[in-house]
Amino acid sequence: MPPQTGVESEALIEQQLSQMPQGEIGKKEVFLVVVAGFDAPAVFSNEMRLAAEQLGLAFDAKNRILLLSNSNKDRETLPQVTPFLLQRAVNKLSKKMNGSEDILALYLVSHGTKQGFVFKPNNGSMEIASPYSIQQALKEADTPWNMVFVSACYSGSFADELKNSKTMIMTAADATHSSFGCDATNRYTYFGTELLKNREFSGKVDWNEVFQDTQLKIQQKEKDKYLEHSNPQFWLGDELAKYLASLPKPTQTNTQ
Repeated sequence: MPPQTGVESEALIEQQLSQMPQGEIGKKEVFLVVVAGFDAPAVFSNEMRLAAEQLGLAFDAKNRILLLSNSNKDRETLPQVTPFLLQRAVNKLSKKMNGSEDILALYLVSHGTKQGFVFKPNNGSMEIASPYSIQQALKEADTPWNMVFVSACYSGSFADELKNSKTMIMTAADATHSSFGCDATNRYTYFGTELLKNREFSGKVDWNEVFQDTQLKIQQKEKDKYLEHSNPQFWLGDELAKYLASLPKPTQTNTQ
């Protein structure tokens, strides 16, 4: 089956956005974009859904989630995504948000190279989004508060590019190491499993504590399998840390 045309993908983006409420003025809310960048194996689309479920609860954002997937099994229901279409989607989503009040959370899962994050739909060409291009997409969308999770090899380069006082970045590896778990024998990547699976996001989330726990569990798993440590990275800007503390408590909790 051929990949979607740009027109088809944008129509499916608009379909999701049409069902999403406008941000409520005077209320701090999080809007979540979750991206499965590579068509196969299913680990990427599986992790996209897990991230949408778990982070949707963590951010109390269940009706403010935009899913983008290059998995062939999602071909008829979800928009496929390229670096350009991700930029378009983030820009369109930002129109639902209330300027300086709301936070954009972005979860990216795919293969990665030292040049950036890989996009490839089934039977489509491969494209790479550099850390700079993601930074420019956020800048163009004019979202002042951003939380970015990158589950891919060499993803630490995104932390180097995106970090500022109003941003949080959590990555599966540093800029020079592979991360693990992105093969057909796994349901989720190591990063996705330890960050999201069976984690109870209840009440206020201490993201530094979540990262430290995730990192330790990944390190132990890699040690048990005699793998070189991926060295996940984390950055939480001072201004965003204070802003997150002021968010209302989530109304639901769950574990996966």
